[in-house]
Amino acid sequence: MTIRKFFRVPQGYKITRVEETVEDEITINIEPYKRQKGICSGCRQIHQDTYRGTRIIKARDLPACGKKVYLNVTKRRYLCPKDGKLYIEEIDWLKKKEDIPEGFLKRYIA
Repeated sequence: MTIRKFFRVPQGYKITRVEETVEDEITINIEPYKRQKGICSGCRQIHQDTYRGTRIIKARDLPACGKKVYLNVTKRRYLCPKDGKLYIEEIDWLKKKEDIPEGFLKRYIA
């Protein structure tokens, strides 16, 4: 079993780094593939031509092997042509103000 399958990384994203930061923590860096299209969190449309960099969001996942697991998820920033504001892409499995990503939690609670 690969680490991608073990942590069930969603389609369109890749694990770029896994590190044991302290005795009881694992940090996993996840970023979108370049071909993966980002969705503007302002207007919910796809904007490719207005890319303005990235931001890393830290989310807590469920423990694995008795260790706390944190995900550093790279989200892209876009200038929305509809209103001219800067927005961070919307990721359906990582909702705002949630500690544990949606979908990651669902796989354990049925």
